[in-house]
Amino acid sequence: MIEVTVEAEVKLTEDEEKVKQAILNVFEPESITIQERFGRKYIVAKSKNIESLRKLHSLLRRERILDAARKMMRRFSTQNQVIFFLNKQVAYVGHLSFCLPERESPLGPIRFEITCDNIKDVINWLAPPTSQGKPLFEREPPT
Repeated sequence: MIEVTVEAEVKLTEDEEKVKQAILNVFEPESITIQERFGRKYIVAKSKNIESLRKLHSLLRRERILDAARKMMRRFSTQNQVIFFLNKQVAYVGHLSFCLPERESPLGPIRFEITCDNIKDVINWLAPPTSQGKPLFEREPPT
């Protein structure tokens, strides 16, 4: 069983639809809602299907950033969870750039939280070990 939550704050100067599009450019949710928390507005997208990460999987290969992605994912992972952040503005234009939660994305990042029984399998599927930038192996998504 996998649970994926992707969220981004909608800043006062931002267009809500553009923030939503930034998320949809990198993720295929089963549901998407708008939530208010502490006077701030967030777009929250959720899925319980590994296939919802297929866009991210493809973009990581197109952008040729498997090694950087793997490093960032492993840095912020536990046995059953990984949290990582993508630059919202970069995602809006259909590309990927990993960032830290603060200061690296002026309008705030897109936050990914993936929880499952063996997060290592998910990381290996999304960003497998490479040799000269090419995946050493490709496999089907974990079940």
